[in-house]
Amino acid sequence: MNSFRNRMASHAKRFGILSLGAALALSLGAAVTPSDALAQGAPAKGAPAKGAPAKGKPAEKKAAVAAEAPTTKKAVSIQPAELAWGIDKKRLATIYDKVIDDDYKARYQKAQPGPQMDRLDAEVAEKKSEFRRSQVDFGAVPNGLDATPLRSEYSYSNKESMLQIERAGKTRYFFFINDKLWKIIDAVKLGEKSAWGKTFPDASSILNKHYGVDGRVRPADAANGLVFQEVDWKSAQTQVRAVDWGNDEFAIVFQDSATVSQLGTLRKNKEAGKVVDAKVKDAGVKKEPAPPAKDAKKPAGKK
Repeated sequence: MNSFRNRMASHAKRFGILSLGAALALSLGAAVTPSDALAQGAPAKGAPAKGAPAKGKPAEKKAAVAAEAPTTKKAVSIQPAELAWGIDKKRLATIYDKVIDDDYKARYQKAQPGPQMDRLDAEVAEKKSEFRRSQVDFGAVPNGLDATPLRSEYSYSNKESMLQIERAGKTRYFFFINDKLWKIIDAVKLGEKSAWGKTFPDASSILNKHYGVDGRVRPADAANGLVFQEVDWKSAQTQVRAVDWGNDEFAIVFQDSATVSQLGTLRKNKEAGKVVDAKVKDAGVKKEPAPPAKDAKKPAGKK
């Protein structure tokens, strides 16, 4: 359990979404540059700067955010196909027993009967057991997840819990209310070698193309529970959220629409104070390194 908490505290290992498959093969375009925003020269004396409202005219209001996410043009699917909203932890563990078995097929084909096969059997059994032991119950006692970007995805004292599995250095999170699966989160790395691109807009563009419609862009609004910028879509049963966690990482969140509509009732116990602490609020902000401390004593001058 301690090793699990350490992994959660660092949340360094993440994994890519399994459900988009061929969408990962899409080629990425060049990153957008702010060239249009560069000034073409200083404005004449007394003239307003480019983009500034003319004297006496009110500044333009920001575009309003749509009330609802757009409906996808293709079905939202999550792999493995046996996953379904409302299943319990026991059923989920059974599904991933098969997933783990499939992960080890190639190694079993190369293993020799005897000690080598026995070691592989033990490794597979431990992997399955580790998944079951990964359970975190969000009761009355805070835990290490509170210092991660996942903090806004659950509440305390409302019969909520979570399981997580690592496969090939990648992690997926499963969230439950009353032992019913209602949310799955995949954390994805961005960068030069990532199939999702270098930036969050790159990743959002890939998802826009995959779902056939531009998602709704929602700016961060911590006061209303939106800690990070998001882009979202919806289908008949599932909501999809791409969440910009910053630091070259974003999350793809799948959640059951029916459960989301009932969260106000399901989460009867409200938490005192702010749901999101300062660590989570600043999780997506890149901080500049502090300048080296100056010596208290100045070096003596030459005699």
